Amino acid sequence: MKASSFLIVCAVFFTLSGILHTEGLTASPKSGGPPAVGGQSRFAGWNVEYTLPQGWAVAQRVGRLQTLASNTEAGAIFLAPGRYRNGNEAIADLSQFYQLLNLQGYPVEPPQSTTIAGLQAIAATYVSTDQTGRTVQGRFISLLTPHGTGLNMLAMTTVDHMPKLRATLERLAASVKAEPPAVNQQAIAALAGTWVLYAGAYGGGSSATGSTSDSHEESVIFDGRGNYRWQSSSSVSVTTPGYSGGAGRATSDADQGTYTVIDSTLVMKGTKGQFTIDFQIQGNKLVAGGKTYLRN
Repeated sequence: MKASSFLIVCAVFFTLSGILHTEGLTASPKSGGPPAVGGQSRFAGWNVEYTLPQGWAVAQRVGRLQTLASNTEAGAIFLAPGRYRNGNEAIADLSQFYQLLNLQGYPVEPPQSTTIAGLQAIAATYVSTDQTGRTVQGRFISLLTPHGTGLNMLAMTTVDHMPKLRATLERLAASVKAEPPAVNQQAIAALAGTWVLYAGAYGGGSSATGSTSDSHEESVIFDGRGNYRWQSSSSVSVTTPGYSGGAGRATSDADQGTYTVIDSTLVMKGTKGQFTIDFQIQGNKLVAGGKTYLRN
């Protein structure tokens, strides 16, 4: 299971394209009308809430990701809660987010530890180039709560607009309040069993053209009580016209550890680190990260 999500990529890409340089609220994808401005916003299950800055509103919600847009400032603010024991785990989640955007972030202000509203925090500034060649800055703040959770906040805009947006992000961060998360015990139990994903392809097949084939298989076993085992295998083979035999390659990987569910977010901690993803169970299908696993 990997952390890529086509829905998140599309939502974030179109949000950035629409509001990076322009000021004005976009329509909410859930209601079809303008998003509500001001007041409080909350991450259900995570029990984390914050005050929307003046002139800002939640423009999009995709899984645990909330995207804020403004009618007074250029740029966007992305917020997502997670299970973090330290700043390194929060920054690892940020790195995955940049990968989803197909951006490479370079620190112009390296991560520094600080305190915001009585909470331990990590702050940094990154610079990157978007798909249109524009230089974009990202101001990052991660607040770590005493409940083993955290809130990642990333404000993105062009260099000339960053000073104002940076101040807005700091005001937002100072308003964050957190209570212990509500673990979704029903979802933990519902995941019990073996889930399998298989993908393969075959091409060619004649003595004149040769052939290629590849396959990939993943399986994850949840015990319904908070433990999991995961393994994957991939193979590629090629036959060449005029030669006997062929060439091939096979790889495999595995991991195991513990898991929990908060709201509709699966958090897995294994020997390879932490993996966080939004998911849905649809009958005998587990949809996560743009992939569909079948119950075995």
